[in-house]
Amino acid sequence: MARPTLVDDLLVGRALHQARRRRGLRQSEVAVAVGISVRTLQDYECGRSSVPVSRHKVLAEALGLDPALLSAPETPALPSEPLAPDEAAWLALYHRLPTWFRALFRRRHPASQPAAPAQEPVRC
Repeated sequence: MARPTLVDDLLVGRALHQARRRRGLRQSEVAVAVGISVRTLQDYECGRSSVPVSRHKVLAEALGLDPALLSAPETPALPSEPLAPDEAAWLALYHRLPTWFRALFRRRHPASQPAAPAQEPVRC
């Protein structure tokens, strides 16, 4: 299984938050049901920490989710045809940037990302 990334943690956290809200549960209720502290649940929902594999099943049952939703995605397949040299150079340069700067870039240039449906913001 692949190690979760920051983006994976944020996506899983958003799913946890939305599932909890849909069921009308408080963070304290879910934390007691799962056997974790409220702070730990808050960290999961805000993407500050990854959900350990040992808690996937219990957390998913408490929220009525599929445990597979809490797993890190598989590593994507390589493209079938190689990138053009100039595209490869730009991609290499982009990946040399610090993570925080890449996140800022993606936030400032939403056209470079697939459109996502409007969702309730999670306050962290």
